[in-house]
Amino acid sequence: MFRATTALALLQVILCLLPGCGANPDAELERARGYLEEGDYPSAAEAASRGLAAGAEGATTWRLELAALEGEARDGRTDAVLARIDRLAGSWADQVTGSLYVQTAGQLKEGGDAAGAIGVLDAGARRFPDDADIARAISQAKATGSDEEIERLRSLGYVE
Repeated sequence: MFRATTALALLQVILCLLPGCGANPDAELERARGYLEEGDYPSAAEAASRGLAAGAEGATTWRLELAALEGEARDGRTDAVLARIDRLAGSWADQVTGSLYVQTAGQLKEGGDAAGAIGVLDAGARRFPDDADIARAISQAKATGSDEEIERLRSLGYVE
């Protein structure tokens, strides 16, 4: 019994070394979604990145990008969030909206970086200067934000 199990495991390893065996974008998307549900945000971002690296296409690519963005935001990784959302705004311009910036800022704040969340709102305001959702989120932060958020708003010129 042990030998058969060992032989099967060895065969699986050998087969995985053949070309074409690797991360499957759809499987990695499901893993990323599962990790997000479990609250394992670093693993969600990693799974999404593996799916993207495996050659995801079309709608799967967009869903993986969103999963990676959410994982990074909820993990408090502001620099990664800003880099990803900026890249997405260039390559997925029709999909990236002011609402995505607001949602991502909220996730980042929940991830423990309130000042970084203000930075995401500011990036959104620069990209979409007339967006009502972003303006509302900035106004709300001015009215109810923590000292850290107010200071960040002040440093960006939103508060005098």
